[in-house]
Amino acid sequence: HLYDAENILVQQNQVTLDVLPNTFMRAPGESIGTFALEAAVDELAYEVGVDPIELRMRNEPERNPIDGKRFAHRALREAYARGAELFGWSARTPQPGSMRDGRWLVGMGVASAYHPAWQFLANVTVRLAADGTVLVRCGFHEMGMGGATAQAQIAADALGVPFEAVTVEYGDSALPTGPGAGGSGQTASVAASLVEACDKLKRSVLALAARSAESLLRGQRLADVRARDGGLYRAADARGESYAAILGRAAQVSVDAAVGSDTRLGSIVGQARFLTKFVLDNRRWVKAASGAQFCEVRVDPDTGEVRVSRWLGVFDVGTVINAKTASSQLRGGIVMGIGMALQEESLVDPRSGRIMNANLADYHVPVHADIPPIDVYYLNEPDPTMPLGLVGIGEVSITGVAAAIANAVHHATGKRVRDLPITLDKLL
Repeated sequence: HLYDAENILVQQNQVTLDVLPNTFMRAPGESIGTFALEAAVDELAYEVGVDPIELRMRNEPERNPIDGKRFAHRALREAYARGAELFGWSARTPQPGSMRDGRWLVGMGVASAYHPAWQFLANVTVRLAADGTVLVRCGFHEMGMGGATAQAQIAADALGVPFEAVTVEYGDSALPTGPGAGGSGQTASVAASLVEACDKLKRSVLALAARSAESLLRGQRLADVRARDGGLYRAADARGESYAAILGRAAQVSVDAAVGSDTRLGSIVGQARFLTKFVLDNRRWVKAASGAQFCEVRVDPDTGEVRVSRWLGVFDVGTVINAKTASSQLRGGIVMGIGMALQEESLVDPRSGRIMNANLADYHVPVHADIPPIDVYYLNEPDPTMPLGLVGIGEVSITGVAAAIANAVHHATGKRVRDLPITLDKLL
């Protein structure tokens, strides 16, 4: 999906090996694939004497090159323009080995980040209590990315209540079935059902209000009101009532709404609606997160030591719900990509096919001393085809990282390393 090439060959070979099977790294497929592709594009840029960013921009497609589908949202040009300005790319001299800082050879490299945007089925229930508190229930997973925080923010915004008034229950098989925490699709998937459930709940509250002749919301439709300040208020003249007043007058302790989980029939209908929309959307659009990775390395010419000295990633990831957790996710992916490029390697005993470094004492992952300051920026441009404009953040930031490092190492030393990790022996 990245380049507007007239001829594209896509081929997959399967090889049977007598070794223990490997398994996923973050962004399985994409993190490895972008290393090969983005390193090759950089090699091409050097061979034809064109700036690596300029070559990418010349070949930026208007539509998906494979099938001609439109991109739902794509701002890779903006990401590169912003990144080049912030990183100081114009100070880079193109000839490999031409930049030094004392004894260190200095190199700059770039690569494109790319990961598809996915959406899965999510079952959600929402309960609004008479005291204005909200309970969201969904069996999604929390692995440190702040998923519960994001869903609480979405519910609070949808219902017009304080963030502190929302409780999110998750991670239990007794809860309505949620999506897996993978494919960078969990937040958008749960958000789609959560927003729909909140809309159903507000309709129920409006119906309760309509029972009272003195209600200021009598005769109002959902489109005519705004949820704010713990209640519903008319858009035309800002008059309205709190949830507590409406539920208290109706003598109800709470109001519930469910999407895809209230009844078996409802679940089947919900799944059918979701699958229909999913198929139609994917026939029309290519949906993805993308970005531009900028890297600076320093290489010791005597020892081959490589140190990453600066990093900047600029990403097009749609709407950002929580700036703190989003930045953390993006930095985390970059850290894992640095490990992939420079340190992480499974060593296999050729006699037995077993992994020899199967623990964190022998399998080297990055530590604080290996990681430079990492600056991340996101364009915060909503994808109009995704719930709330969300595009997954979790996996896109590892893509392109290893290639950016390899490209920077070539710029510093003139040596191409096509086999990860980039170790001392491959540079000396």
